[in-house]
Amino acid sequence: MTSRAARAGRAAALLAAGLACGGCALLPRTATSPAAPASTATRPAATASPPPAAVVPRLASLLPFPPARLQAAASLAGRFTAGWDSWSWQQSPTAWITRLRPMATASLQPALAQAAGDRGVLAQRAAAHQTAAATVTALAIRDLAPASVTITVTAAQVITSSSGTTRTSAAWAVTLTPSGSRWLVWDIEPAAAGNT
Repeated sequence: MTSRAARAGRAAALLAAGLACGGCALLPRTATSPAAPASTATRPAATASPPPAAVVPRLASLLPFPPARLQAAASLAGRFTAGWDSWSWQQSPTAWITRLRPMATASLQPALAQAAGDRGVLAQRAAAHQTAAATVTALAIRDLAPASVTITVTAAQVITSSSGTTRTSAAWAVTLTPSGSRWLVWDIEPAAAGNT
């Protein structure tokens, strides 16, 4: 590995850690969010200090995209995932695709059509009168390359049906590619599946 590549890798890791923490700070806390446990013991002061402010711009210069552009990618990954995991038995497959299409590359369109048109899944949703609403709970950079970024998106999903309500959580790997001054989603798959 070249020295520049090694520095870029370290810079990406530091920025990814910042995005993961920064992304959490951008997410609204809800009344159902667990409160921090109360502690009667005094915690020791942290001994490590953050890097000097002058170091951050130098690290950012090693990345293939500026930090603001990476924040925009993470934001789009979150919106796309929330839309992907939100659906209703009363909603047509075309309406679901129409909501996601502006955020996706042309190469992802056939996969969207296939996911939307699974007759077995649609019949199961209709029979149980299922509706799902997803909210993003965490974002983190998983992979950063000169022509793409993969964001791990954790989403909480609430499914209501004729038999009650269930809550689940899933992690997705969302790969985005730049398209002019914006991003488009190139792929979405379960985070455990890797980046295929």
